[in-house]
Amino acid sequence: MFVLDDFQRLMQSGHDEPSRSDALDGFAGGITEEGCTALTALVNASNAILHRELIGRIHAQTQEFFERLVIDVLLAMGYGSDRAEMARCIGRSGDGGIDGIVPLDELGFDSICIQAKRLKPGTAVPIGDVRDFAGSLEARRAGKGVFVTTTHFSAGATEFCAQLVRRVVLIDGNRLADLMLRHGIGVRVQHRFEIRSLDRRYFAPTAGKGSI
Repeated sequence: MFVLDDFQRLMQSGHDEPSRSDALDGFAGGITEEGCTALTALVNASNAILHRELIGRIHAQTQEFFERLVIDVLLAMGYGSDRAEMARCIGRSGDGGIDGIVPLDELGFDSICIQAKRLKPGTAVPIGDVRDFAGSLEARRAGKGVFVTTTHFSAGATEFCAQLVRRVVLIDGNRLADLMLRHGIGVRVQHRFEIRSLDRRYFAPTAGKGSI
């Protein structure tokens, strides 16, 4: 366990001899490189646990919740402008594997077709589902598609998608959880810390500086 004594050991005293980079930057004190590595490892370990919890929570929800989640993630990523409009699109058409069409502009000149598939853990999305989705994009003359699932895609589905001329992005459960963490969907900041160091330049004598 990372305890206070460990943290104090990894902090650099303001009276310590500064490293070459510190001397150039005019900073001293703060945290050592070893300490920064240790704290980064702690944050990564915490995020890994949260990542698994997110996937578990997603699997426990309904299809309707999953569709709302997809909306929130897309909005956070900058796609679409109005949640109500997107909500009407998601799950409305059910046409050949397309669950929704998200307009990217008010006049509808550009849009993204979406398929949101909630499956049991361990069940792969087969190539047939991705092929049907791609065919629906072709029928609608749509240039962009996003296929989101709670699980993962089969190797055949991934290979098929890589050969498509039209742009189709596959988002599996792991990537979805990554996007939720990155954009703050379904998570909150529990603690935020700032580690400050001494600014030597502030205390350095200045040429021509008069006394008070």
